[in-house]
This record gives sequence, structure tokens and C-alpha cells, in this order.
Amino acid sequence: MPLPLISALTPLLGTVIDRLIPDEAEAAKAKMEIQQRAAEVEADIQKGILDLAKEDAKTGKWGYRWGAGWLCVISLGYAWVLRDLIVWATLIAGLDIPAPPNLPSDAQYVMLTGMLGLAGVRSFDLARGTRR
Repeated sequence: MPLPLISALTPLLGTVIDRLIPDEAEAAKAKMEIQQRAAEVEADIQKGILDLAKEDAKTGKWGYRWGAGWLCVISLGYAWVLRDLIVWATLIAGLDIPAPPNLPSDAQYVMLTGMLGLAGVRSFDLARGTRR
């Protein structure tokens, strides 16, 4: 997966090199070096991400994915059930208090579907025995 910033800067640097180095062969050599270095940086970043994921997997359930999943479940539970129960209970009790705020659920749905999709892919791999 190429990184957007590095991918965007590489052609820009090529244009700068064309203006600074008049010799086409030298400019091509400099561009090639920049592309190789950009590829090395991207590979280093990807390796770091994989190493972080491995360490996260070793820790068990208490990783950021676990926390994000429960945060999503709790916030959707509030938005779908708890908020309406609070409003209903205050009406029955005759309390004149404002209703609790509605949570915008757009970001919650994006996170939930992404996490469920990744979990589905992992389950599919486990079922097929292709997990690495």
C-alpha cells in the first residue's frame, strides 16, 4: 500500500530535479535514487506497522482494536436503546428535564462495518486454513 504523501511528493521532486539538473542522464539517475529511497521508506513504515500488529496480537484482547470495538458497541447501544429508555423513563416519572443528546452515528457505522469486515475476512481465512 503506497503512502499518499510519499507518492504525491515523488513526481514533484522529479519536476524539481528536471529544473535543477540539465543533463537528462544525471536527472534520470537522481529520479531513480529518489524512487528507490521512497520505496525503502514505505517498506520501513509497512514493516513497522506489521511489527506493531504482531506485538498487539501477543498482548491478547487488551489492544486498541478491543477498546475501539467496545467503544463502538457502547456508543451504538446508547444511541439505539439507552437514550430512548432515558427519555421514556423521564416522561413516565414526570420529570421536566431536557432529553440527552443524540450521538451522530455516521463514524460509528464506518468503524463498525470496517471492524466486522476485517473479522469476517479473518474468520474466512481460519475456516479455510490459510491463516499465516
